[in-house]
Amino acid sequence: MFEKKISEEQKKKMEKETKRSLKKEKKDKGAESKLLSVVKVVVLPLLFAGIVVCAIYLAMQQKAVQEDLKTTVVCMKEDVPANTYVESKDIDKYFTTVKVQLEAVPENAYKSLSDFSKDGFYIEDSMKKSQMVLACNIATKDEVLDKYLSGYEVTSFDAQNFSDGVNGSLRRGDIVDVYALDPATELLTLYAENVYVAEVYDNSGKKVTEPDGIATAFTVWVTPDEVESLNLAVVYGGVQMYLKTE
Repeated sequence: MFEKKISEEQKKKMEKETKRSLKKEKKDKGAESKLLSVVKVVVLPLLFAGIVVCAIYLAMQQKAVQEDLKTTVVCMKEDVPANTYVESKDIDKYFTTVKVQLEAVPENAYKSLSDFSKDGFYIEDSMKKSQMVLACNIATKDEVLDKYLSGYEVTSFDAQNFSDGVNGSLRRGDIVDVYALDPATELLTLYAENVYVAEVYDNSGKKVTEPDGIATAFTVWVTPDEVESLNLAVVYGGVQMYLKTE
């Protein structure tokens, strides 16, 4: 076998080509490394920022859609008894507005405080805090309570919880007829009709608000024309009150 001999010149040329190839490979690796560095420093943060912006945009869009599906309604600020009269200056005291899902709002719900009459009105039903106010809960006139618009006096008295009466279960806001025994006839006689119960108290003088409380003393509204008659019933004693229902 014969081995091909490589001249010194060819050997040098090969070494030169090898060095050039290694140098190029090193240069390519450096460029690749630099490119990766640029990607890490510039491209990836920009990509991440783009994703965040898109996420924020989608969230804002979703929130906007949700807001479009909400509406403003009027709700109670506090618990209020039935038959409460509200003057225009007291609207902010009893009511506030909140946003709720549109699908949960009845057509007869109040949407704004400006919807209420500026001439005064009645809260006809006992209302709880945060309860939505509907048209059926409000009345601008009341044949029974309108008599107090011309003025009334406040008076208080005790009343027993007779088995034939409902004295003990009466609560603020109730409308009652007041009876007492006429000593001349010993008959139960009507002395005042359609009387508004302003407050009720138990034996200790504490206001009664819970359903299981027993009322024994009452503060009521009476018109000037009813004062004498009601005082006579209190003098006779054994006052009984009967709840008026519609």
